[in-house]
Amino acid sequence: MAIVVNKEEKRKNIALSCKSLLLEHGIKNLTISEIAKTAGIGKGTIYEYFQNKEDIVFEIMTLFVTEYEQYFCEQMKQNISTKEKIYHFLNLLYVDEKVQKQIAIYREFLAISLTDATPKMREFSQDCHDKFTGILTQIVEDAIKKGEILPLALNLIGALKIFSTGLVVDSQLLEINPHKEIDCFVETLFALITIKDK
Repeated sequence: MAIVVNKEEKRKNIALSCKSLLLEHGIKNLTISEIAKTAGIGKGTIYEYFQNKEDIVFEIMTLFVTEYEQYFCEQMKQNISTKEKIYHFLNLLYVDEKVQKQIAIYREFLAISLTDATPKMREFSQDCHDKFTGILTQIVEDAIKKGEILPLALNLIGALKIFSTGLVVDSQLLEINPHKEIDCFVETLFALITIKDK
């Protein structure tokens, strides 16, 4: 009797086994041979589950995004203010050294995307954008319903995402302190959008 392999599960397992490899070598220096060796499978078997190296990188980066979501959802379960939720959202990429390695991969992804974006890269970026925009929208809509912040705050969701992406770049290029920038941004934002008691 033939063994039935769950292809999606196998893809995920290969990606999981190669997370540290990507963090160590980066996107450009990662090779299919190293991936196969790390995953404990033949080089040809890789192509049964992935179209190319780019496909594997997206699968691993999707795992990172899922980790961010899970961490953020745990933070949201706590009894914290909307302001703290926004702070945690913006601070996700700066919580520890492990995440800093992942952000280095994201910076490399951005650099490649800016010079040589493939349709798959654009699709991946759009999926991530939509996912995190949805999270921000939910936070802001909940706060508006509770009467905590002004309805015009919905117009700032795009600015929050742009600030977050820009900070990823500037914290590297300009060596600015992301925590200080986030504190200043969130304090200023909530000074403007918080509904004041009359």
